Amino acid sequence: MQKNYSRLKVLEKHPLKKEIFFLIEKDKDLENLFLDNCDFKKFKRPKGYEGLVRLITEQQLSVASARAIFLRIKKNLKSFKPEEFLKLSDQILKETGLSRQKILYCRILAESIKSKQLNFRKLHKMDDEELKKNLLKIKGIGEWTAECYMLASLDRPDIWPVKDLGLQVAVQRIKNLKKRPSEEKMEKISKIWKPYRSTVANVLWASYD
Repeated sequence: MQKNYSRLKVLEKHPLKKEIFFLIEKDKDLENLFLDNCDFKKFKRPKGYEGLVRLITEQQLSVASARAIFLRIKKNLKSFKPEEFLKLSDQILKETGLSRQKILYCRILAESIKSKQLNFRKLHKMDDEELKKNLLKIKGIGEWTAECYMLASLDRPDIWPVKDLGLQVAVQRIKNLKKRPSEEKMEKISKIWKPYRSTVANVLWASYD
């Protein structure tokens, strides 16, 4: 590490400096990744209903397409609250580009919050495992959405969304794998990066984009 310190000096001012140097020490394959993407930012989404709707919108879509749809949804709302969303007709929501299935998911989520089945104040106090388990009870929220909510909305430090295609491709590149790693392989590779796997996910997304 000492002989490479001059190269790594560019990372000294990064807000995630502690995590970055820990990770480079653990896994040399990450060194060039961090150097090549030294200005990477955290993936961020709002907390609560707005953040989950944004992530549901992003399921299996490109970042640009999902962003355009989400902004059209937001334009139709006085405030991004479940009760306001439920006032919108299916026709208005279809015109934003949101699919019929995702309209249903966002409505189910809104009703879950209204009925207090989902309480964000309680949810946000749970540990990662419990929080994920509770989010998965809501139709339309799968593992990817739950994990990205914990990572991007709640800034949890050790989240690793193994189902994310971008992460799989990026891991394949940095590890020089012949094919895209399976979810099991992704989990196995990531063990050495604990407890800062969110930082690795963020820099890998930056390299993939």
